[in-house]
Amino acid sequence: MLERLKAGEVKKFEKYLRQIDKLVREQLTRKELTTYSRDRLEQFLARVDGKLLEIYKAYGDLVQADLVDIALYESTFEANSLSNALSIDAVVPSNTVIRAAVFSYPLQVKGIDGGKLLKSFVSGWTRTETMRVTNTIRLGFGQGQTNAQIIQAIRGTAAQNFTDGALAVSNRNAASVVQTAIQHVATTARMETLKANSDVVLGYRWVSTLDRKTSQQCKGLDGMRFDLGKGPLPPAHINCRSTTVPTTRLSELFAKDATRASVGDNGGAQVDASLNYYEWLATQPASFQDHALGPVRAKLFRDGGLTPEKFAKLQLDKSFKPLTLAQLKAAEPDMFIRAGVTLGAPPG
Repeated sequence: MLERLKAGEVKKFEKYLRQIDKLVREQLTRKELTTYSRDRLEQFLARVDGKLLEIYKAYGDLVQADLVDIALYESTFEANSLSNALSIDAVVPSNTVIRAAVFSYPLQVKGIDGGKLLKSFVSGWTRTETMRVTNTIRLGFGQGQTNAQIIQAIRGTAAQNFTDGALAVSNRNAASVVQTAIQHVATTARMETLKANSDVVLGYRWVSTLDRKTSQQCKGLDGMRFDLGKGPLPPAHINCRSTTVPTTRLSELFAKDATRASVGDNGGAQVDASLNYYEWLATQPASFQDHALGPVRAKLFRDGGLTPEKFAKLQLDKSFKPLTLAQLKAAEPDMFIRAGVTLGAPPG
């Protein structure tokens, strides 16, 4: 359900992208910029910048309004799930509580966006993408390009299906921002609901996607259990697909015969829900493991003499940040000896 919501929100950007494309063509078909002085160019760019920012901001405002609706839906859905699973009347946090949480809880993604609040995360994107277009114009002017060449740099080329221009980058970044923001508000709403039902909810379990695209951090976090308010939460990074499920006194009972989706070497399949990422990966062929982990880490996984569970525990530090191979060697040197791996040399 959440993935469909993400796709729907991303698709809404198409309308605004067309407006931006139209604006750029209108502004750059009036007079050649090569005739402009530097001062006149900056005045022109200031006007274009303001018009672009209006369009990007309109989409950002729409997204933020939709994010609140998604959070409210997710909170109700989580409460209903608890009610059905535990035969209780689960508490649904008020709309005011959910709205406040959505806009006051910082993103936990790694990198420069970590710690940002939702509004600044979205507004930062609108500013960045506005500058991307105006900087493309400024760069073209500096290189003596014609208006037609600058338009092409912004729109992209037909030969590449318009995937090589500044607007294509904006489109991809919009998808990343929206998908990450939805994951953030869904998790926040879910946690607020679990806290409101802490008399029956013990904590939560991290659930990552079982395929070869999952990040190293999410591979290591998969299956970990945390007390409410005392552990990391998705999204762990931009475009994170991980989620959480509540743990209750009846979790073990409901886990019996439960399955989860995976996409392995033979395509999609349901597997035992109790398997964590590395336990599942152990069932995949070496070529798949090499692609998922990289050849060196995959050889350590296969030949280092550790169980998947022990290997998983070595992948993250105490702050749940991924360990480099050098850090991994310092933590477990015997694994490298057993696997015959020397850092700097290709895996045998």
